[in-house]
This record gives sequence, structure tokens and C-alpha cells, in this order.
Amino acid sequence: MIAGLGHMAIIIRKAGKGDAKGVARLWDDGFERGYFGYTGTNRRRTVKDIRRFEEVYAKNKRNEFVFIAIDSVNGKVVGSCTFFAKKEGRTRHRGEMGWAIHLDYSRQGIATRLVKRTLEEAKRRGFKKAEAEAAVKNIGSVRLAKKCGFKIEGRKKRGLLLDSGRYADTYVFGKVL
Repeated sequence: MIAGLGHMAIIIRKAGKGDAKGVARLWDDGFERGYFGYTGTNRRRTVKDIRRFEEVYAKNKRNEFVFIAIDSVNGKVVGSCTFFAKKEGRTRHRGEMGWAIHLDYSRQGIATRLVKRTLEEAKRRGFKKAEAEAAVKNIGSVRLAKKCGFKIEGRKKRGLLLDSGRYADTYVFGKVL
């Protein structure tokens, strides 16, 4: 899928072999610039992380996949959206989602297209529900989840421990596919 955004063309596709370093750079840049303050991890990506990403991207498992957004002008990974579900058990019909967009590419509709494409793929693969969790103060992610059809299903007090040592409440989102 290519979407024109002024001078850019953003390509949204399934992550594959060779994409892990670009995704790691996306995350590292977000942490360095203080943009990913409400994420579930507070550290730079390691070589071990990159190997794990590559393994996930290469295996093409039914229950675990990632879509990425790439700026076709410079080849930079500017967004990612993950979906992970259990293989077995009573919750195997639903999966957890998480997303990230590079600060320089935010508020341009890229995240919306990325999340919607991931939801389409989850439905195509037979999943019945998508879930996500976001800090109450993470206005961008809360807005994105609602825009993509997620509903707030609950609130967790002290759902995240932030780098500052403070806690942040989180919303639990769900979307029936």
C-alpha cells in the first residue's frame, strides 16, 4: 500500500528479513528524543533484540506478525505495529497490539493506516479480537486507538512504571474484529 503524503510516499507492508535494524532505530530514536515515554520498555534495543525481531519477521507465524511503514524516499522505517496472540488456550482468539511512529512522521495519518492494516490482517488470519494498552496521558495513542475502532474496556491504576520512577495509569482497549 502506498499513500502519498506531500513529498513522501509511505509504504506499509509486513515486516520481513532485514527490517529489524530499521525498527530498532525507530525505537532508539524515540527513546533518545524522549518521545516514547509511555512505552512498556525504557531501554535501547540490543543486538539480541534485533536477532529476536529478525526471527519473528522471518517465521511468518499465524499468531505473531508486524507491519511497518517505510518512507520510500529514504528507505527509513518510520512506524511499526505488532500483533501477538497465544497459540493455545482460552485466549487464543485474541491478540495484543502495540504501535510506534517516528516523531518526525507523527500526525500525518501513517499510524492510522498502519494500525488498520494490522487489524485487517488479524481478521484475515481468523482472530476475533484485538487488544491494546496505552497510558491515559498518551493522548496520541488514545486518540489513535479510538479512531481505529477500539473501545476503552477498563483502566489500570499504576499500569506502567515510567523511567522517572513514577507510575502512569493505563487504559485497556479492545476491538471486536
